[in-house]
Amino acid sequence: MHERSDIALMKEVSYGNVEAFALLMDRYTELVSRTSFRILCDREGSEYVTVKVFVSLWNDVSEYDDRFSMSEWLLRKTCLYSRIRITRRRILRIFGVTTDVFVNASPVVEDQDDYVTKKAWELFCRAVSHMTPLQSVVYALCCLECMDDDVVAKITGLSRSRIHIALRRAEDKVCYELDRFNKSSDYERYKGFLRKVAESLTDRSKLRKEIFAQAGI
Repeated sequence: MHERSDIALMKEVSYGNVEAFALLMDRYTELVSRTSFRILCDREGSEYVTVKVFVSLWNDVSEYDDRFSMSEWLLRKTCLYSRIRITRRRILRIFGVTTDVFVNASPVVEDQDDYVTKKAWELFCRAVSHMTPLQSVVYALCCLECMDDDVVAKITGLSRSRIHIALRRAEDKVCYELDRFNKSSDYERYKGFLRKVAESLTDRSKLRKEIFAQAGI
């Protein structure tokens, strides 16, 4: 039996088919979760964004624009909610409601020394804390997800020139943190390390339960 296409599944979702919705979640939960984690450097925030994205898919199915692939459409939502999340948490920190969110956000990287992983992740989190929400999104898509300019422009709605400016400024902040540890010459290898960084295994059953609850399924 051939796998049902995303467009076919979306048509079924528009009729309230929960099975089709669950299949789309199975296909794209990892992408949404991984990308939001790379933007936010925050596991709790990544789970929040992932839930928001799929609840939006269910509740706002009529808004789906088939000029975008399903992955592009979901990443548009992921970037939007991630930017909102960054802005919110920074406001909360300014007023002393929360502290640094990165302290419990350590990633899991296979075959990597724990100390090296921790130090490298700390460098990246410090760099991200100085990025604008837009710079965090562009860096995650361009450097960590390895998307080309045209795809990033389609997802974000930005011109290529704005993408290049945001990326350059984001990379300057990452390199600044590396320079503090005399590792600027290792930037290319460091980017390779960051691409391997992933959230701890996503608890799909937990996310599905939360998505269904918020979507009223």
